[in-house]
Amino acid sequence: MSAITPAASDISVASREAWYVVQTKRHRESVALQYLNERDFIGYLPRILQWPRPAVGSPIAPMFPGYLFVRCAMPEAFARVSWTPGVRAFVSFAGGPASVDDSVIDYLRSREGADSLIRCCSGIEEHSEVRIVRGPFRGLTAVVEERLPARERVRVLMDLLQRSTSVELPERWIARV
Repeated sequence: MSAITPAASDISVASREAWYVVQTKRHRESVALQYLNERDFIGYLPRILQWPRPAVGSPIAPMFPGYLFVRCAMPEAFARVSWTPGVRAFVSFAGGPASVDDSVIDYLRSREGADSLIRCCSGIEEHSEVRIVRGPFRGLTAVVEERLPARERVRVLMDLLQRSTSVELPERWIARV
């Protein structure tokens, strides 16, 4: 009978295991994730490659600054996670930690590239054909030559006066064809 009891308790613990959102201390997401992993918890910190690149700091940043996801069983893991260095508290609703559906984590992970980064951009890539929808060249088509490090600008190639001309535009002025 005692051999059956641990298996039953393991099933009940597994059924309560879920993803939870943890608030971290300021700029301590990576530290909290490292300590959670050392404590045998599965943590997930979705990171993005920012575009345009910020003027100061790294172009790689947490998708949700100040937060990360942790997979654990409640209420057993509450104290161990709460007292992890870098962790401030669980995000709670209605008096208890709110769980996140597995499909949310699966979706975020599906958006990652081979380098484990999520790229946030308008979907307009270099060398793609675009239509200019605002400004003095409205209605013309062009090819994106490059995305510029300046805030939200692109350089496009347009046929003007029977020659290919490079023009710099705000990115919001163009749309995919």
